[in-house]
Amino acid sequence: MAAPQRRAIRSTVRFPSIDTPLGQVAVTIRLLIADDHELVRDGLRLTFEGTDIEIAAEAANGQQAFDALDESPIDVALIDINMPGADGYHFLRLVQGSGANVPVLMHSVYDGAEYIRRCRALGAKGFIVKGREGRELLAAIRAIHAGEEFWEVP
Repeated sequence: MAAPQRRAIRSTVRFPSIDTPLGQVAVTIRLLIADDHELVRDGLRLTFEGTDIEIAAEAANGQQAFDALDESPIDVALIDINMPGADGYHFLRLVQGSGANVPVLMHSVYDGAEYIRRCRALGAKGFIVKGREGRELLAAIRAIHAGEEFWEVP
């Protein structure tokens, strides 16, 4: 049986804010966050409040995150590596196998080169260590959304 077709990435246009350069249209980045700690998801929600990033879906493991791709249009996925059951690597394998076109930024408390190598091999577009300042995380998500890669090297 063929894998289900995934939706193409589309961005939502917002009205320009005072911070938007003249002549440019502000774009809302629809984000999927997956982390098994509810407190972390709560903190991420607060970090993105009032920014151009909207949390479109949340998940507590990699399988739930993958399933969320069918439920809401997602522009970028922010995925924890270590989650019980289906971890972040499982999510990357599911995305890779399905042909879904969603850029993935992995995040973890661990910062070893092996984590980065494995994330790259499975198709992630970036890696950032948990605990960085909110502005660094925002910059990483925006870079991934713009088609760039973001690899925080230990």
